Amino acid sequence: MSTHAQRIVDLINQLNLNPRSFAIECGYSQGTTIYSIIKRGGKPSASTIEKICNRFPQVNREWLVTGYGNMFLATASSEDEITVTAKQTLKGISEIIKNKDVFAKQLFVRLEKKIDELSARIFGVEVVLGLDVKKKQKKKNGI
Repeated sequence: MSTHAQRIVDLINQLNLNPRSFAIECGYSQGTTIYSIIKRGGKPSASTIEKICNRFPQVNREWLVTGYGNMFLATASSEDEITVTAKQTLKGISEIIKNKDVFAKQLFVRLEKKIDELSARIFGVEVVLGLDVKKKQKKKNGI
């Protein structure tokens, strides 16, 4: 799996930018923060992740933080604007295949387990990012 720094470099390259222009696009006045992450192999702060995702909403936050998934989110067409969770979709599929095929049932059970694992990972990332933000707020407030 790639490092945080490597993912930032890959993203910069995919966006056809250089570290300085990328930093400026993200709202930094200089490229120092981004150069530091790249050169030292550091982990971007929650604030930096937030700036990147706000400026480039097509970037997959999960990929940026963990390396899992695709670099970019799939683009939604106007027909895809109604959000349906993966579990809702799987429940609908399960009703269709309920009594049809044993192999399909086994596949469905495995898919359900994978979705539960992914949900747990996403929750874990959200918790970690939330804790990181709380630590910074405490430091800022002198606690």
